[in-house]
Amino acid sequence: MKTKLAALFSWALTLSSALFPSQSYAIAVADRLSEKDESVKKHRKEILWTKSLSKSYAKALISAQYETWGASEFRALKKLWGKESAWDHTADNPKSTAFGIPQILGMKPNTPAPEQIARGLEYIQHRYGKPSVAWAHWRKHGWY
Repeated sequence: MKTKLAALFSWALTLSSALFPSQSYAIAVADRLSEKDESVKKHRKEILWTKSLSKSYAKALISAQYETWGASEFRALKKLWGKESAWDHTADNPKSTAFGIPQILGMKPNTPAPEQIARGLEYIQHRYGKPSVAWAHWRKHGWY
């Protein structure tokens, strides 16, 4: 039980670092503690990135880093990435080099789900400004 709690705590700090970078000191401490306990490392690797967890992470990341987007933009993102990959972090496009939840060209298959989501949001902001515009483009052209 103690090991699972330590793994959960370590994972929560890792997740929160993406949302709140100022907590990096706490993450460094948690990582240093987990280095001493191999079982914590084992449990940390066992975190399964489900579609639900990926959506929750994306919603939290939008709230933290893209405050002006709002709830309607998250709904557009859910539709967009639902069509692109069904929110599957292992989705692979056999016709191109697109991979992952956002189906970004050239993304490596071993890219973790949180990085896929962050890079996908950055791409949408850079190219379209917000998810609703990317979703409108996808509906018209079948890609974004």
